[in-house]
Amino acid sequence: MKNYQAILIAVGGITLTLLTGNGTIQNYIAFAGELNEMTFACVGMMLGLVGLAAIDYRKLLKGLF
Repeated sequence: MKNYQAILIAVGGITLTLLTGNGTIQNYIAFAGELNEMTFACVGMMLGLVGLAAIDYRKLLKGLF
């Protein structure tokens, strides 16, 4: 996986988690219950964490400097 893909996955997952926590995502997705909404937030958080773990930081730092 390329670094830009991992960064996009991490940003997308964290964004989904934050939008769900703020309640903004309810304007776009109608959840059937609170448990569904919490599960959606947890899946977004896991997606963000996996994206952060997949980034090759040595390669990223080498490209920056």
